[in-house]
Amino acid sequence: MLFLMRPRQSYLPYYLPQAPANLEARNRLARDAYGSTRRVPPPTPAPTRDPVAALKDLAEMKEAGLLTDAEFTEAKARVLANQEL
Repeated sequence: MLFLMRPRQSYLPYYLPQAPANLEARNRLARDAYGSTRRVPPPTPAPTRDPVAALKDLAEMKEAGLLTDAEFTEAKARVLANQEL
């Protein structure tokens, strides 16, 4: 005769249905036991840069001769495209 081992169905303990009054206490015990699965708050968004300050910086770079006209217009278009109205 061959006996096969049945795999576990779940790693969580199984509880029979209980009265709603006892349900909150059981849920609290489960939350404490499996605290690593707690939800975390969403990450805070990164601060956005002021588009006016970015355009001023670009203008200063162009006046200093660090940017050509084509590079300046391309960078200006990129700054204005990322602006949310």
